[in-house]
Amino acid sequence: MLSNTTRPRPVLTVTAIFLGAVLTTLQGRLFSMALPDLRGQFGLDVLEAAWLGTALNGAQLVTMPVVPWLAMVMGPTRVLVAPSMLLGLATLLIPAFAQNYPMLLVLHSIVGLCLGIYLPLTISLALRNLQPQFWLMVMAAYSLRVSTGMDAGVGVSGFFVEEISWHWVYWTASIVAPVIALLTWKAIPLTPVERDKWHQVDWGGMVLFSSGLVLIFIGLESAERLGWWDSGLVVSALAGGGVLFSSAVVRAVITKGTKFGDLVGLQNWNVRICMVIACLFGVLMTPTSLLIPTFLQEIGSLKPLQISTATFIAFGAYLASIPLAIFLARRIEARLLLILGLTVIAIVAWMGGFINHGWRTDQFVSMLMFQALGESLMLIGLIAAFVTNINPQHTVALGAYIPIARVLTPVVAGTVMSTWLRMAGDTSRTSLRLYLQAGDPAVVENLSNMGFTGIAHVLTREALVLAHISGFHLVFWVSVLALVLATLLRSSPPNPITPPVAALEKA
Repeated sequence: MLSNTTRPRPVLTVTAIFLGAVLTTLQGRLFSMALPDLRGQFGLDVLEAAWLGTALNGAQLVTMPVVPWLAMVMGPTRVLVAPSMLLGLATLLIPAFAQNYPMLLVLHSIVGLCLGIYLPLTISLALRNLQPQFWLMVMAAYSLRVSTGMDAGVGVSGFFVEEISWHWVYWTASIVAPVIALLTWKAIPLTPVERDKWHQVDWGGMVLFSSGLVLIFIGLESAERLGWWDSGLVVSALAGGGVLFSSAVVRAVITKGTKFGDLVGLQNWNVRICMVIACLFGVLMTPTSLLIPTFLQEIGSLKPLQISTATFIAFGAYLASIPLAIFLARRIEARLLLILGLTVIAIVAWMGGFINHGWRTDQFVSMLMFQALGESLMLIGLIAAFVTNINPQHTVALGAYIPIARVLTPVVAGTVMSTWLRMAGDTSRTSLRLYLQAGDPAVVENLSNMGFTGIAHVLTREALVLAHISGFHLVFWVSVLALVLATLLRSSPPNPITPPVAALEKA
């Protein structure tokens, strides 16, 4: 009954790894949205609670770069099963240590380490276990995990906290993770450990690379709340992380033989361009992941469960757009699909320049739907462009750098956007005050009607609206930059995913 399978089972394999991919994104979103309530349950101040998020997300950068190599040497079954069981145990224990802060930090770090194993293996194992005619559906399903976690996660988190219990923010993983372990055990046969490769591994390069990424993450993720360059921790983390990461890259360049972090995977022009666009995606998705939810929360005074109406619209629209994205991907080149998606996102960002304080979920519906469509087209086009240009022999080397786009830059995007909103809000508030001249009849009239508190409230509200408009402007210009980069992509080589150039010319 519990014995390891003797033959590969592709359907179970794909189910297991996609459950892991969705769980990774969903768990992070559940935690971040529930953090204000969790802070009360754990008895923590704002900074202490924030460090739990740093531990959860930063720990993923320890395991994600090395997972492709571990899977090659030890086999994917060993890499997936044990960490999945540990993940289930750690999330089960977190509520029991609600009043023990050091233990909470340890357990959240363990959760992060375990979550880091799923994403690096998802696409490679899925493509290896399915026929080429199903690859586009695999890519679409993989892209869906972003919307499932970021959009649907808002409503799910609010439902858990307000309607059931905050414990389920963690207990969801306690149930799903053992299921992933069981599916993996019954789907992928154990393979012998390649001991020769184990002894040849570049341990020094791994330590330098992962340590550098983690320190850079800590510096960037905590920069906004600690005051950027006014914080010695931020400066030390960024400087130290930069030195360690640079040392790892230089070591990979000058070292002969087996080395970690080899740049050979980035030698392809299209792969480099796709990597940069993937790093920009963190900013491009902020309309649904950050800007609209925070607008509804701050201007509309809505709770996460109320905001979920908007995020579920985005999730539903994303789900509905997938068949169209697959249909187009079978008929046009991946780079054209990418350009089309980026164009839609740019239009949505332009529309965001016309919002006002009266906007609520109903007014955002069209933007949410078009943003979901743009993200769907862009992600499927981007993933297809990646896959069709990667040399299979370079996947392990390239896998060390993929976490930069999957974990590091989305967090950087959130920090940058939060800083941008704060600075734009301060600037807008200062500018608006210039219109409030003492003795002005309009000011005197409003002062008598609303009082100082009322005028201050209106001033703050309009400054927040202008800050969010500025945020949409930032997304617009980043999407323009991504569009310029996408036009520099060359045609992909012949592949079983997207139509060849010759076929397009004949059509």
